[in-house]
Amino acid sequence: MQGEIALDNLENALRQVRSVSAVRISANAQGDIDEVHVLAAADRNAKQIVRDIESVLWTQFGLDVDHKKISIAQVNGAEGPGPENVPRAARPRLVGVSSRTLKAAAEVTVQLAVAGEIVEGTAQGPGSARNQLRLFVEATLRALAPLLDDDWVFVPEDVAVTQLSTHSIANVALAMIGPAGEQSLIGSSLVRNDPREAIVKATLDAVNRKLSHLRKLKQ
Repeated sequence: MQGEIALDNLENALRQVRSVSAVRISANAQGDIDEVHVLAAADRNAKQIVRDIESVLWTQFGLDVDHKKISIAQVNGAEGPGPENVPRAARPRLVGVSSRTLKAAAEVTVQLAVAGEIVEGTAQGPGSARNQLRLFVEATLRALAPLLDDDWVFVPEDVAVTQLSTHSIANVALAMIGPAGEQSLIGSSLVRNDPREAIVKATLDAVNRKLSHLRKLKQ
């Protein structure tokens, strides 16, 4: 039944949802929806955007799409207010990035401004294009590491730059491990000029949701 509906019509309808700026839908050979990728502003909770998308697909097209197939990438901020969020002005801010390569190795450095101070993290590893993206995640986390409570640690899991409509999006997946167990964190950032900076901002977007664990911001 889904195959009878043009994907362009579905995407156009979903672009009318509040805060949504871009949509890409993929379908399988039978025409059933496999994935709905959405780029949205950070002014609303991602769960509410997903509910609105589900409602549009059902009421306008009679399609019952599992919420697990709907992926929301929010740019320039977290998903919304929450008990673990801190004021935006107090969050780590990107100051600069640099990288150098020597033969097959790479070294990257990230500088952040945190609570009025500049902190720096460096990471080294193989110089492949994909691994250099991961190094920027590691360098960002190393810059933040001295500020963390001893019981908490962030571990990079995956990093990628993907295309959504005409936009390039940096996506970072982290694991946060601590006394309460392990939690998965996801961050995204629009690639404007430098993908290295977007990777750092996506990493910060992921950890900003847990900044109550930063020593500097609790003093």
